[in-house]
Amino acid sequence: MKTWSSKKITILAAIIALNVALSYVVHIPVPATSGFVNLVEAGIFVAALTMGPGAGFLVGAFSGGLLDLFAGYPQWLIFSFVIHGLEGYIAGLAIAKSSWAQAVALVVASIVMIIGYVFAGAILYNWAAGWASIVGNLGQCVFGAVIALIILPFLKGRMTIK
Repeated sequence: MKTWSSKKITILAAIIALNVALSYVVHIPVPATSGFVNLVEAGIFVAALTMGPGAGFLVGAFSGGLLDLFAGYPQWLIFSFVIHGLEGYIAGLAIAKSSWAQAVALVVASIVMIIGYVFAGAILYNWAAGWASIVGNLGQCVFGAVIALIILPFLKGRMTIK
């Protein structure tokens, strides 16, 4: 991250802003966990797979944290910052690798996110709330991964910033 250009930082800021805005507009509340399902994974995965683990971490952490803050779920902010940041970092480890490696990275990153939210739900509320989050988070990850994998071929060569 030390050698990032102002262009890369600007692009990351724009992705974070767009990701938060789209995820805020399209979100489904989940009463059992006092949370919501949204599109945040799509932006995290696109940034991670095009710009690497550092970008994936930043987009994940700030998108997840800011989204919770703006949507009225501040109790989730720290958890989302850490969980989505790790998710983005893990997904970004597959940058410039085969489609197979990218798919595996997205699966591993999604599992980390789902497990993270099980524990976060248990800490904030109880184990029932943590376990209840699995289905929504799984759907969110699958939908985000599908969108990212559809968009990536169109971005190939256009968004790789060194």
